[in-house]
Amino acid sequence: MATNRRNFLKVSSGTALLAALVPAGSTLLSFTQKQKTMSKNTLHVVAIAETSADKAEQLKSVCLGLIAPTRKEVGCISYELYQDTTNSGKFIFIENWQSKEHLDAHLKTPHFVAAAAAFGKIVTKDLVVMTLDKLA
Repeated sequence: MATNRRNFLKVSSGTALLAALVPAGSTLLSFTQKQKTMSKNTLHVVAIAETSADKAEQLKSVCLGLIAPTRKEVGCISYELYQDTTNSGKFIFIENWQSKEHLDAHLKTPHFVAAAAAFGKIVTKDLVVMTLDKLA
């Protein structure tokens, strides 16, 4: 295919759309997850774990270990992990749960309890956890 203005726009528009959808300063560390339906009662959670650069790979490994088992839990709508591109030791979970009860059950699972114990030895800042109400 010859590269001309029209073909360039067709090819580059997909790239521009992708760039617009992925937040600047973040790298998606996620696996394909079956889409589940959210309701107005869905609980939205953002959790941030941070450590020093020399422990970033260790924390990344612990965080990635939560993905597969958590996504299989009853009540988990989505569970995604991001790594800050400007701070390799900062990891952000973006989660959606069917209810607070499902999130509370998640916090008691063996894989989460083990990860929380590991976090205590790796993180250098307090874990930040925000539950959010969607406004728009």
